[in-house]
Amino acid sequence: MTEQTMSVRVIDRSGWGTSAPYPAIRRVEISRCCPTCGGQRGEPRNHNFYEDGQHLSCDVWDNPCGHVDMHEAVLAEAKADQTKGECQHGRH
Repeated sequence: MTEQTMSVRVIDRSGWGTSAPYPAIRRVEISRCCPTCGGQRGEPRNHNFYEDGQHLSCDVWDNPCGHVDMHEAVLAEAKADQTKGECQHGRH
């Protein structure tokens, strides 16, 4: 992890209907920049929840710009490795 990236735990529901564990919690590295406007992302914090008979924990964060990061999009971002570059401020 670099100063430009952050490591977060997100819910991966892509294994639904397969023999893979469902849901899975994945740790991924993503850019500290909001993919919508380029501003800084918020600080991750723990979120405990109960799903399908399991107690699970993942990370959630509030972006100062107000844009919401959905876990499915975060997984796609991590897979595409879009973690390079500096955040832009004021772009909408």
